[in-house]
Formats: sequence, C-alpha cells, structure tokens
Amino acid sequence: MADLRHFSSKSELSASENLAEFIRMCRDALTVFGVDLCWNDTSWPKAANFTKLGVPSEGFQASDRLDDAFIDFAKAYFRYQQGHHPTVTKNESKALRVIEAALLKTMGGAKLAGLDFAILDEAVVLAMGHYSPMAAYHCGRELQRLALFVSEKHLIPSDLSTWKSPIKKPPDITIQTGAKAKAIQEKKMPSQEALNALAEIFANDPTGPKDIFTTSTFAMTMCAPMRISEILDLPADCEVEEKDSKGVVQYGWRFYSAKGYEGDIKWIPEIMVPVAKKALSRIRMLTESSRKLAEWVENCPGKPYRHTECPDVADDELLTVFQACAFLGLARDSRRFCTGSLRGAKLEAKDGVHTLNSLWKYVLARQPKGFPWLNQEKKIKYSNALFCMSRNLIGDQRGTSPVILWAPTSNVFNNNLSPRESLQGSNHQSIFDRHGYKASNGSSLKLTSHQSRHLLNTLANRGGLTQEQLAKWAGRADPKQNRVYNHMSEWEMVAKAEALDTSLTLFGPKGEVSLHVPVSTQEINLMERGAVHVSLWGVCSHDFIMSPCEKFRDCLNCEEHVCIKGQGKDNVERLVRIKMRLSQVEKDYTEAQEAVNNGYSGADRWYEYHQKTVEQLRQLIEILESPQIPEGAQIKLRDGKDFNHLRRVIRAKAMEAVEGKMPDATLLSEMSRLLDGRHG
Repeated sequence: MADLRHFSSKSELSASENLAEFIRMCRDALTVFGVDLCWNDTSWPKAANFTKLGVPSEGFQASDRLDDAFIDFAKAYFRYQQGHHPTVTKNESKALRVIEAALLKTMGGAKLAGLDFAILDEAVVLAMGHYSPMAAYHCGRELQRLALFVSEKHLIPSDLSTWKSPIKKPPDITIQTGAKAKAIQEKKMPSQEALNALAEIFANDPTGPKDIFTTSTFAMTMCAPMRISEILDLPADCEVEEKDSKGVVQYGWRFYSAKGYEGDIKWIPEIMVPVAKKALSRIRMLTESSRKLAEWVENCPGKPYRHTECPDVADDELLTVFQACAFLGLARDSRRFCTGSLRGAKLEAKDGVHTLNSLWKYVLARQPKGFPWLNQEKKIKYSNALFCMSRNLIGDQRGTSPVILWAPTSNVFNNNLSPRESLQGSNHQSIFDRHGYKASNGSSLKLTSHQSRHLLNTLANRGGLTQEQLAKWAGRADPKQNRVYNHMSEWEMVAKAEALDTSLTLFGPKGEVSLHVPVSTQEINLMERGAVHVSLWGVCSHDFIMSPCEKFRDCLNCEEHVCIKGQGKDNVERLVRIKMRLSQVEKDYTEAQEAVNNGYSGADRWYEYHQKTVEQLRQLIEILESPQIPEGAQIKLRDGKDFNHLRRVIRAKAMEAVEGKMPDATLLSEMSRLLDGRHG
C-alpha cells in the first residue's frame, strides 16, 4: 500500500516556498508508483512520460523533456493526484503539457509562478487544437482542477480558483439515437452467429488447451459483466456460496474490480451458475500443474522442481543434452534437435556441461517479472492464480515448458477470438477458423472480450435492474458509466417509461404511438373504401362520387371489382355465374380467333379483349376454388394494363407540365405514378 500524505500550505510562507515544500514532500515522502521510483527519469514505467506537447510516447529525445523550471512541479502534482485519486486515463499529463506549452509561448519561460487566467485560456486553445474533442474536454476539466489546487494550496501568487474551463463536452454518439449511433452501438454488441458458434464449441467439451482456455474464459465473461483483466486475475479459490435472506444458496466469484470498487463478490445469475461452474472447473483443471510449479518455485527456490519428465539423477550430476532438454521441456527427438533447442535457449549444447542445479538457476532467472506476484496490488500470487500457466501451454508451435511459468493477457485472449487481418500471410487462426465456423455471408466470425460486457449490461437494463445495482454488479464506482454500455433502443426506453407510469408517457395517459408502417400494394387494393355496390359476381368498390363507372359495367375486367370466397349461398351462386360467364366468353374468344384468321376488319380488338377476359376468369376461378385460400378472402385481380380515363388525362397533363417546366410538374408526376398499373 502506497504511503499517502495530504499537503497543507503554510500562510507564513511565500508561494515559491510552499511550492518547494510541495515538491519535496511528493519526491521524498510519497511512495506512489513504488518506493524505488527514480524521480529524475523522464519516463515513469506504467505511469507517464514527462515530455512536451506533441512528443510521441516512444522514441523521444532528452530535448523533449518538459522544461526544467516546470518538470519537478509536474511530477509532484502527477504523483500527488494519482496517489489520492488514481485513474486509468491519467488526464493530469494532458493538462500539464498544455500549461507548459502555454507558459513558454506566452511568457518565454515555464515557471509555475507565471500561471494566470491568460495562460489558462491559452492552454485551452492548445488543448482544443491538439487533442480530440473528448480528450480536450477532459483536459479542460483537469486544467480547472489544477487551477483550483494550486490556488487553494497557495503554490502561486494569483488566485485562479474561479476559472472555469470553456470546453463543452461533445455529444457522445454511443448514447444517442439515430442510424449512425445505432451502427456504432451494434459494433459493440456480439453477433448472434459468433455467440452460437462459441457456445457450440464449449458444449462439445474441447480437449485442446487453447480451445479450453478460449471457450471457458468467454463463457465466464457471459456469466457476469466482468472485465477480461478481472477474470484473468481471479484467484483459484474465488468461488463463493452463501445463503441469501430467503435461505437460497447464491453462487459467485470473489474478485477485485479494476475501476475503483475494490474487492467484492460477483454474483452469478441462477440460470448461468452451471455454465460458470463448468467453465471455472475446466480452467482450474487445465492450470492445476502450473500452480504446483509456482508453489514449488515460491517455497523451494533453492531446489530443482522434479516434474514427470525430469531425469532421475542427482541435483549436481552432469547431464547429457537429452537429459537437459527433458528437464527444460525442449524438443529432443534426436541429438540434432537437442543441440538446436539448447542453442535456441542460449545454453551450451554439450554433454556433461549442465546439472539440474545449474539449469534451475537458468529457470529461476526466466520466471515472470514480479514473481511470485501475478498482481501484487490485488494480492494474487501465481501459486493461487486461476490462470497461472506454464509457458506455451496454449501455444501452437513449441511444447509446453514444465518449469517456466506464464500468464495470459487480454491480448492473447482477444487474438484467439478474431482473425488478425493485419498479419497478412500469417498462419494465425481464430477459434472459429480452427473449427470451421463462418458467418452467413461467408466472412470470418469474430468477438471481443468487452462485447459480452456490453451485452450483459443491456440485458440487465432491459430486465429492470437499477443503475446502482447494475454499477455494483458490473464493478463500477460511478453509476453514470452505465449509460455507455446500455444499447436499448429509444422505443424500448419509451415503453419502459410508459410501463412505470402511464402519466409520464410522451402522448398523455391514454396516448398510443401511431405506427405508420409501410403497406403492401395488395393491402391497399383490398382496403374498404366506403359504400360498395353489389354485382352479379361480387362487389364494386368504385367511388361514384368521384366519377361514373369507367368500365361500362365490364366488372370482371375492372381493377376495382372484388370477389369474395365463401361457402354461403350468395357467394356459391356468384361462382356459378363466373363459370357460366367463362363458358360464354370462351365461345366468343373462339369466334374472334376465327374472324382474325379470316382477316375481318376490327376482329383483332375483340380477340385481344376476349383473350384477356378468359385469362382473368380462369385465374379468378382457380383462386376461388383453391383450398389454400381462406374463407372470406377478398380477391381483386390486376394486370397493370387496365385502361382508365383519369389515368390517361393525368399522364397527359404531367407530360405537358414537365415539358413546360410548370410548378405542378412534380405533383402531377407523382399522381401519374400512383395511378399507373403498379399502384392502387
């Protein structure tokens, strides 16, 4: 645990003296980032680089350091704030860089004493010009916090406590509505095809270490909204079972949150408990031998670990190259393989050179950095880490090392869930590729560890979990962070609000959303339009208020005539009349055909008319007698070639309007389109 101290300025000291004391305290008394932290280094490992604005994080030169007059305050402020308010993003660095740049640009020097309102305003301009909108917003907030801090602690002569950042928070597209926001949100959710594929692989009980690791770990991410880093840091004895207030046994995992919620228990929903137990037991079984090795290295570092392939010789007995490779777990199919493996490990490839003791020293020097701690902050040792593995346990190329430990990272896990397009020509295969799963469109399936977290948060919101409960379940210190993970649609949110209290609806207590969904042409054609006229064959839906009959009672060739299928007396009689009408028209059609063959003038018009009528009637009878057509069905036949006086007039007027560029051209064109053969 780092030593933390609060700095209190002294009123009898000047601003420069308070500043010097603040720097001294942070340099000499604080242990944030380690007691062995080298204060004078430009780069603090896993913390920050104290370099100028715009300098890349790697490959910087000595001239890229912050100004000598400013860098000690920057380090002191950074260490102090990260000790009292640790964050992942560490926005202090952004603010310190723009302040240094603004001081140099405006004052020609970078002494903190020169900080005033004008310098802060200039720093805002630099931040907006250098950072993205969201990063600039956070930089502005940190500038405001810094101004308040140096004023209250009397580190500068001026009082800047009233200064406010003018940078407004940009809209977050991930929590908005609309097509663009929806597309971004969908990318954060896992595809159903990929989930089904991985679930199937998991259910088939894979035997390969890599597949066991990938499927079981992802199954664990689906049991509770945990970050992959939290899962990979779980202890082997993380399982917890307790009875709730109703006496029901609840199952969970003890973990340490990565975002300020400290140690806690992640309770697993009842429906996912079997999956959680199976996934965890598979990982525990896979890594059991590695934990035994870790325990040995931790407790008996002076004695070689005798695994199953270890040569049965004394610790100080000289070994052959075959025995040396057997102890190290290197390839030893032949002497050539042995010598090659030892040289690859930078060891002398000769008989009688190595002993178990000498090789053990080699092994100890190559254990993971920080051993025995996998994560010292969370107090997780390799000997009790669920994901403690031996080197190459889930690798594809080399054999598993029986003496060197290793732990997977989030990158290792995510790389196995998706193809790596950037590695062209590589033989890398995701778990989906190895098992032959593809998307329906033929593309490669892929997932990320964080997509399951988005999915579970969305499902929890749909299920009605409160924001405080959801934040605790997900391991968040601030419930406001929930909204980034909630991908419920705007319609779901409205329905949820209405379900809580109808008086809060958007449309009043009794209001309902009017849905104007697209309607098919067939539905339009069959819509009732007021009063109808009964005909010999059905009913006429023509609106006689608008115009007289344009078919002169040729009902069976009219697009506004409707026939109704039914077993009632009237409908049966109408079907009989339609069949009688077909019999008569077929005779007329035959006579018209003979007249055309004989060359009678005008016979071709009657031939075309009777041909169309015969086709219409045959189709109508077939529909009315089909058992697939339900009783009461309304049938209206259209061929798109029906003659209509209104359509002809409007089409002619539309052509005149287009040619004359009249203002009503668009309206007439739309009316013409609606009245042609493809619309109602």
